[in-house]
Amino acid sequence: MLRDPASLKTILRECAASISIFDIIRIREFIERECAHVPRGYREAYIKTYTGIAVEAVLALKGGVGDITADRKSLLRTLKRLYDTSSPLIVVLTVIYRNFILSEPLHPVGTPFPGSYSVTEEHGTYYCPVKDKQKDNPSALCDICIAEQTPMTQEMTSDREKPVKP
Repeated sequence: MLRDPASLKTILRECAASISIFDIIRIREFIERECAHVPRGYREAYIKTYTGIAVEAVLALKGGVGDITADRKSLLRTLKRLYDTSSPLIVVLTVIYRNFILSEPLHPVGTPFPGSYSVTEEHGTYYCPVKDKQKDNPSALCDICIAEQTPMTQEMTSDREKPVKP
């Protein structure tokens, strides 16, 4: 039961300890399915990155965690969202680890997106160029990510107005 930060740390450590190599294989398969729509030039990098951050989260949580930077309301909202999307346990652990322990966005800094954009960090604030574009995507977790939408530049605005070529 989640009573305080110490109980959350215990729960996270126990959940991470329950993750097996077979779970890692299944999460890679899950990521591959989720990335099926991603343009070919980005797909393999995404799969490698997302699998890597999941493994990193599990290993770190198995070893115990430091401070958790979350207020109870934000954490519960995130857990509810992950439950509503039927996210696998390893995804839940990864989201909590990145957002509330590392205080980093779900997409690591440098994650590339079409149009030569990427996740950036400036003065402790993280920016994602696709956050607002995912508002209506029920499987996207952008709404619970700590990154903010990258401020629109004139170049980005004109890119959005260009028709997409098939």
